[in-house]
Amino acid sequence: MVQLRPVSDELYGPYFPTDGAPLAVIGTGMVGASWAALFASNGWEVHLHDSNSDTLANALETIHKVAQFLVDHAMADANKTQKGLNSLATFQTLPAAVESATLVQEAVVENLETKRRIFKEIDQHTSNHALLITSSSGLSISQIQASTEHPERCLAGHPYNPPHLIPLVEIAPGESTSPQAVEAARAFYESLGKKPIVLKREIPGYLANRMSAALWREAVNLVLEGVASVEDIDDAIRFGPGLRWSVVGPNLTYHLGGGKGGIRYHTEHLLHSKEKMWQSLKDWKTFPLEAIDILEAGLPDPEDFQSIAHERDRALVRLIKTLYE
Repeated sequence: MVQLRPVSDELYGPYFPTDGAPLAVIGTGMVGASWAALFASNGWEVHLHDSNSDTLANALETIHKVAQFLVDHAMADANKTQKGLNSLATFQTLPAAVESATLVQEAVVENLETKRRIFKEIDQHTSNHALLITSSSGLSISQIQASTEHPERCLAGHPYNPPHLIPLVEIAPGESTSPQAVEAARAFYESLGKKPIVLKREIPGYLANRMSAALWREAVNLVLEGVASVEDIDDAIRFGPGLRWSVVGPNLTYHLGGGKGGIRYHTEHLLHSKEKMWQSLKDWKTFPLEAIDILEAGLPDPEDFQSIAHERDRALVRLIKTLYE
Protein backbone atom coordinates (compact mmCIF):
# COMPACT_ATOMS: atom_id res chain seq x y z
CA MET A 1 0.00 0.00 0.00
CA VAL A 2 1.13 3.55 -0.65
CA GLN A 3 2.24 5.15 2.60
CA LEU A 4 -0.24 7.88 3.36
CA ARG A 5 1.36 10.08 5.96
CA PRO A 6 1.14 13.81 5.22
CA VAL A 7 4.34 15.39 3.98
CA SER A 8 3.01 18.86 4.67
CA ASP A 9 0.47 19.97 7.25
CA GLU A 10 0.01 23.13 5.19
CA LEU A 11 -1.02 21.05 2.16
CA TYR A 12 -3.18 18.38 3.81
CA GLY A 13 -3.94 19.71 7.28
CA PRO A 14 -5.20 16.94 9.60
CA TYR A 15 -7.16 15.11 6.92
CA PHE A 16 -4.73 12.77 5.23
CA PRO A 17 -5.88 9.12 5.54
CA THR A 18 -3.65 7.23 7.95
CA ASP A 19 -2.03 4.00 6.83
CA GLY A 20 -3.32 1.26 9.13
CA ALA A 21 -6.60 2.98 10.03
CA PRO A 22 -9.80 1.68 8.44
CA LEU A 23 -11.88 3.24 5.71
CA ALA A 24 -15.67 3.10 5.88
CA VAL A 25 -18.15 2.63 3.04
CA ILE A 26 -21.71 3.60 3.86
CA GLY A 27 -24.21 2.22 1.38
CA THR A 28 -23.20 -1.05 -0.27
CA GLY A 29 -25.15 -1.15 -3.49
CA MET A 30 -23.45 -1.29 -6.88
CA VAL A 31 -21.29 1.79 -6.35
CA GLY A 32 -20.52 1.21 -2.67
CA ALA A 33 -19.50 -2.41 -3.23
CA SER A 34 -17.26 -1.35 -6.10
CA TRP A 35 -15.57 1.28 -3.92
CA ALA A 36 -15.08 -1.28 -1.15
CA ALA A 37 -13.51 -3.77 -3.56
CA LEU A 38 -11.10 -1.11 -4.81
CA PHE A 39 -10.14 -0.09 -1.27
CA ALA A 40 -9.68 -3.71 -0.18
CA SER A 41 -7.60 -4.54 -3.26
CA ASN A 42 -5.23 -1.77 -2.19
CA GLY A 43 -4.79 -3.43 1.19
CA TRP A 44 -7.07 -1.18 3.23
CA GLU A 45 -9.21 -2.40 6.09
CA VAL A 46 -12.77 -1.57 5.06
CA HIS A 47 -15.79 -1.18 7.33
CA LEU A 48 -19.18 -1.63 5.67
CA HIS A 49 -22.65 -0.50 6.65
CA ASP A 50 -25.99 -0.54 4.88
CA SER A 51 -29.44 -0.02 6.33
CA ASN A 52 -30.61 -3.01 4.26
CA SER A 53 -29.16 -6.24 5.66
CA ASP A 54 -29.78 -8.15 2.42
CA THR A 55 -27.89 -5.53 0.40
CA LEU A 56 -25.03 -5.73 2.86
CA ALA A 57 -24.87 -9.52 2.63
CA ASN A 58 -24.93 -9.43 -1.18
CA ALA A 59 -22.23 -6.77 -1.16
CA LEU A 60 -19.74 -9.09 0.54
CA GLU A 61 -20.09 -11.59 -2.29
CA THR A 62 -19.77 -8.83 -4.89
CA ILE A 63 -16.69 -7.33 -3.23
CA HIS A 64 -14.88 -10.68 -3.25
CA LYS A 65 -15.78 -11.29 -6.89
CA VAL A 66 -14.71 -7.82 -7.99
CA ALA A 67 -11.47 -7.96 -6.03
CA GLN A 68 -10.64 -11.34 -7.53
CA PHE A 69 -11.44 -9.96 -10.99
CA LEU A 70 -8.87 -7.21 -10.40
CA VAL A 71 -6.25 -9.75 -9.32
CA ASP A 72 -7.01 -12.09 -12.22
CA HIS A 73 -6.53 -9.24 -14.70
CA ALA A 74 -3.31 -7.96 -13.08
CA MET A 75 -5.09 -4.81 -11.89
CA ALA A 76 -4.32 -5.51 -8.22
CA ASP A 77 -1.68 -7.25 -6.14
CA ALA A 78 -2.84 -10.61 -4.80
CA ASN A 79 -1.23 -10.21 -1.37
CA LYS A 80 -2.58 -6.71 -0.79
CA THR A 81 -5.99 -7.80 -1.97
CA GLN A 82 -6.06 -10.80 0.35
CA LYS A 83 -5.01 -8.55 3.24
CA GLY A 84 -7.87 -6.19 2.49
CA LEU A 85 -10.44 -8.94 2.04
CA ASN A 86 -9.39 -10.60 5.27
CA SER A 87 -10.04 -7.37 7.15
CA LEU A 88 -13.46 -6.62 5.66
CA ALA A 89 -15.96 -6.01 8.44
CA THR A 90 -19.70 -5.36 8.42
CA PHE A 91 -21.54 -3.31 11.02
CA GLN A 92 -25.23 -3.20 11.86
CA THR A 93 -25.06 0.43 13.00
CA LEU A 94 -23.54 3.41 11.24
CA PRO A 95 -21.74 4.82 14.33
CA ALA A 96 -19.89 1.55 14.86
CA ALA A 97 -18.82 1.45 11.20
CA VAL A 98 -17.35 4.95 11.12
CA GLU A 99 -16.06 5.65 14.61
CA SER A 100 -12.44 4.66 13.87
CA ALA A 101 -12.43 5.47 10.15
CA THR A 102 -9.91 7.86 8.69
CA LEU A 103 -12.04 8.35 5.57
CA VAL A 104 -15.73 7.68 4.93
CA GLN A 105 -17.00 7.12 1.38
CA GLU A 106 -20.78 7.50 1.40
CA ALA A 107 -22.71 5.79 -1.40
CA VAL A 108 -26.35 5.74 -0.31
CA VAL A 109 -29.36 6.51 -2.50
CA GLU A 110 -29.17 9.75 -4.52
CA ASN A 111 -31.51 11.77 -2.32
CA LEU A 112 -30.51 15.08 -0.75
CA GLU A 113 -32.36 14.70 2.54
CA THR A 114 -31.11 11.14 3.00
CA LYS A 115 -27.52 12.21 2.43
CA ARG A 116 -27.89 15.21 4.75
CA ARG A 117 -29.16 12.90 7.49
CA ILE A 118 -26.37 10.39 6.90
CA PHE A 119 -23.68 13.06 6.89
CA LYS A 120 -25.00 14.59 10.09
CA GLU A 121 -24.75 11.22 11.80
CA ILE A 122 -21.32 10.41 10.37
CA ASP A 123 -20.05 13.82 11.48
CA GLN A 124 -21.17 13.12 15.04
CA HIS A 125 -19.39 9.78 15.27
CA THR A 126 -16.03 10.35 13.57
CA SER A 127 -12.93 12.14 14.70
CA ASN A 128 -12.57 15.66 13.34
CA HIS A 129 -9.67 14.65 11.07
CA ALA A 130 -11.64 12.06 9.10
CA LEU A 131 -12.57 12.94 5.52
CA LEU A 132 -16.30 12.67 4.78
CA ILE A 133 -16.89 12.09 1.07
CA THR A 134 -20.14 11.64 -0.82
CA SER A 135 -20.29 9.62 -4.03
CA SER A 136 -23.20 11.78 -5.21
CA SER A 137 -23.51 12.13 -8.97
CA GLY A 138 -24.72 15.69 -8.85
CA LEU A 139 -26.31 16.82 -5.58
CA SER A 140 -25.07 20.00 -3.92
CA ILE A 141 -22.24 19.24 -1.51
CA SER A 142 -22.83 22.66 0.07
CA GLN A 143 -26.33 21.59 1.05
CA ILE A 144 -25.11 18.20 2.24
CA GLN A 145 -22.26 19.57 4.36
CA ALA A 146 -24.53 22.21 5.89
CA SER A 147 -26.04 19.45 8.03
CA THR A 148 -22.71 18.87 9.82
CA GLU A 149 -20.79 20.68 12.54
CA HIS A 150 -17.53 20.25 10.62
CA PRO A 151 -18.38 21.04 7.00
CA GLU A 152 -14.77 21.89 6.20
CA ARG A 153 -13.87 18.18 5.92
CA CYS A 154 -16.86 17.29 3.70
CA LEU A 155 -16.67 17.08 -0.10
CA ALA A 156 -17.84 15.05 -3.08
CA GLY A 157 -15.75 12.29 -4.63
CA HIS A 158 -17.93 11.22 -7.54
CA PRO A 159 -16.73 8.08 -9.31
CA TYR A 160 -17.61 6.93 -12.79
CA ASN A 161 -19.19 3.49 -12.81
CA PRO A 162 -17.68 1.03 -12.17
CA PRO A 163 -15.40 2.77 -9.62
CA HIS A 164 -13.04 -0.20 -9.37
CA LEU A 165 -12.11 0.22 -13.06
CA ILE A 166 -12.86 3.69 -14.42
CA PRO A 167 -10.06 6.03 -13.26
CA LEU A 168 -12.09 9.25 -13.07
CA VAL A 169 -13.07 10.74 -9.71
CA GLU A 170 -14.65 14.19 -9.70
CA ILE A 171 -13.72 16.05 -6.52
CA ALA A 172 -16.27 18.77 -5.83
CA PRO A 173 -15.77 21.02 -2.80
CA GLY A 174 -18.69 22.77 -1.17
CA GLU A 175 -18.80 26.35 0.04
CA SER A 176 -17.23 25.37 3.36
CA THR A 177 -14.76 22.68 2.24
CA SER A 178 -11.17 23.43 3.20
CA PRO A 179 -8.43 23.38 0.53
CA GLN A 180 -6.53 20.91 2.70
CA ALA A 181 -9.41 18.43 2.58
CA VAL A 182 -9.52 18.72 -1.20
CA GLU A 183 -5.79 18.07 -1.54
CA ALA A 184 -5.93 15.16 0.89
CA ALA A 185 -8.75 13.57 -1.10
CA ARG A 186 -6.88 14.13 -4.35
CA ALA A 187 -3.75 12.45 -2.99
CA PHE A 188 -5.73 9.56 -1.56
CA TYR A 189 -7.47 8.79 -4.85
CA GLU A 190 -4.19 9.09 -6.73
CA SER A 191 -2.70 6.49 -4.36
CA LEU A 192 -5.41 4.10 -5.59
CA GLY A 193 -4.45 4.66 -9.21
CA LYS A 194 -7.43 6.93 -9.87
CA LYS A 195 -7.45 10.12 -11.96
CA PRO A 196 -9.00 12.82 -9.76
CA ILE A 197 -10.08 16.15 -11.17
CA VAL A 198 -11.08 19.13 -9.02
CA LEU A 199 -13.97 21.45 -9.82
CA LYS A 200 -13.28 25.14 -9.25
CA ARG A 201 -16.89 25.78 -8.29
CA GLU A 202 -20.01 23.80 -7.58
CA ILE A 203 -22.37 23.02 -10.45
CA PRO A 204 -25.25 20.50 -10.75
CA GLY A 205 -24.04 17.20 -12.19
CA TYR A 206 -20.36 18.17 -11.97
CA LEU A 207 -18.43 17.77 -15.25
CA ALA A 208 -18.67 14.31 -16.78
CA ASN A 209 -22.37 13.79 -16.09
CA ARG A 210 -23.27 17.15 -17.61
CA MET A 211 -21.40 16.36 -20.81
CA SER A 212 -22.79 12.82 -20.88
CA ALA A 213 -26.33 14.11 -20.36
CA ALA A 214 -25.94 16.58 -23.24
CA LEU A 215 -24.74 13.82 -25.56
CA TRP A 216 -27.46 11.40 -24.45
CA ARG A 217 -30.19 13.96 -25.05
CA GLU A 218 -29.15 14.22 -28.69
CA ALA A 219 -28.75 10.43 -28.94
CA VAL A 220 -32.33 9.94 -27.73
CA ASN A 221 -33.57 12.68 -30.05
CA LEU A 222 -31.93 11.00 -33.05
CA VAL A 223 -33.79 7.81 -32.18
CA LEU A 224 -37.10 9.65 -31.83
CA GLU A 225 -36.62 11.39 -35.17
CA GLY A 226 -35.90 8.07 -36.88
CA VAL A 227 -32.43 9.11 -38.02
CA ALA A 228 -30.79 5.83 -37.02
CA SER A 229 -31.27 2.76 -34.84
CA VAL A 230 -30.34 2.64 -31.17
CA GLU A 231 -27.48 0.25 -31.99
CA ASP A 232 -26.08 2.42 -34.80
CA ILE A 233 -26.20 5.53 -32.64
CA ASP A 234 -24.24 3.74 -29.91
CA ASP A 235 -21.78 2.43 -32.50
CA ALA A 236 -21.33 5.95 -33.92
CA ILE A 237 -19.78 6.94 -30.59
CA ARG A 238 -17.99 3.65 -29.87
CA PHE A 239 -16.16 3.50 -33.19
CA GLY A 240 -15.77 7.25 -33.76
CA PRO A 241 -15.42 10.14 -31.31
CA GLY A 242 -15.45 7.85 -28.28
CA LEU A 243 -12.11 6.40 -29.32
CA ARG A 244 -10.55 9.83 -29.75
CA TRP A 245 -12.04 11.19 -26.54
CA SER A 246 -10.50 8.36 -24.53
CA VAL A 247 -7.10 9.57 -25.67
CA VAL A 248 -7.28 13.35 -25.94
CA GLY A 249 -10.71 14.64 -24.83
CA PRO A 250 -13.11 16.94 -26.74
CA ASN A 251 -11.17 20.22 -26.56
CA LEU A 252 -7.82 18.76 -27.58
CA THR A 253 -9.58 16.80 -30.34
CA TYR A 254 -10.64 20.02 -32.04
CA HIS A 255 -7.30 21.67 -31.29
CA LEU A 256 -5.59 18.86 -33.20
CA GLY A 257 -8.26 19.17 -35.89
CA GLY A 258 -6.94 22.64 -36.64
CA GLY A 259 -3.51 21.32 -37.55
CA LYS A 260 -0.73 23.81 -36.94
CA GLY A 261 -3.35 26.54 -36.55
CA GLY A 262 -4.84 24.73 -33.56
CA ILE A 263 -8.18 25.56 -31.99
CA ARG A 264 -8.22 29.08 -33.44
CA TYR A 265 -7.94 27.84 -37.03
CA HIS A 266 -10.43 25.05 -36.43
CA THR A 267 -12.99 27.43 -34.92
CA GLU A 268 -12.59 30.16 -37.51
CA HIS A 269 -13.04 27.74 -40.40
CA LEU A 270 -15.65 25.33 -39.02
CA LEU A 271 -17.69 27.43 -36.64
CA HIS A 272 -20.43 28.04 -39.22
CA SER A 273 -21.06 24.33 -39.71
CA LYS A 274 -20.99 23.78 -35.94
CA GLU A 275 -23.55 26.54 -35.45
CA LYS A 276 -25.85 24.99 -38.07
CA MET A 277 -25.76 21.74 -36.13
CA TRP A 278 -26.38 23.48 -32.81
CA GLN A 279 -29.42 25.22 -34.26
CA SER A 280 -30.96 21.85 -35.13
CA LEU A 281 -30.12 20.14 -31.82
CA LYS A 282 -33.04 19.62 -29.47
CA ASP A 283 -32.91 21.41 -26.14
CA TRP A 284 -35.84 19.82 -24.30
CA LYS A 285 -35.56 20.05 -20.52
CA THR A 286 -37.79 17.10 -19.62
CA PHE A 287 -37.25 13.57 -20.86
CA PRO A 288 -39.80 12.40 -23.48
CA LEU A 289 -41.22 9.30 -21.81
CA GLU A 290 -42.31 7.84 -25.12
CA ALA A 291 -38.62 7.28 -25.85
CA ILE A 292 -38.33 4.60 -23.16
CA ASP A 293 -40.20 1.93 -25.12
CA ILE A 294 -38.21 2.70 -28.28
CA LEU A 295 -34.88 2.58 -26.46
CA GLU A 296 -35.80 -0.59 -24.60
CA ALA A 297 -36.70 -2.33 -27.85
CA GLY A 298 -33.29 -1.49 -29.29
CA LEU A 299 -31.23 -2.54 -26.27
CA PRO A 300 -30.28 -5.97 -24.87
CA ASP A 301 -32.57 -7.77 -22.43
CA PRO A 302 -31.82 -6.40 -18.93
CA GLU A 303 -31.93 -10.00 -17.70
CA ASP A 304 -28.53 -10.34 -19.42
CA PHE A 305 -27.09 -7.53 -17.27
CA GLN A 306 -24.46 -9.65 -15.54
CA SER A 307 -22.96 -11.12 -18.70
CA ILE A 308 -23.02 -7.80 -20.56
CA ALA A 309 -21.41 -5.97 -17.63
CA HIS A 310 -18.76 -8.69 -17.37
CA GLU A 311 -17.86 -8.35 -21.04
CA ARG A 312 -17.81 -4.57 -20.67
CA ASP A 313 -15.44 -4.81 -17.72
CA ARG A 314 -13.10 -7.18 -19.56
CA ALA A 315 -13.00 -4.77 -22.49
CA LEU A 316 -12.38 -1.86 -20.12
CA VAL A 317 -9.41 -3.67 -18.61
CA ARG A 318 -7.84 -4.16 -22.03
CA LEU A 319 -8.49 -0.54 -22.96
CA ILE A 320 -7.17 0.87 -19.68
CA LYS A 321 -4.01 -1.19 -19.90
CA THR A 322 -3.44 -0.06 -23.48
CA LEU A 323 -4.06 3.61 -22.77
CA TYR A 324 -2.53 4.14 -19.35
CA GLU A 325 0.09 1.51 -18.63
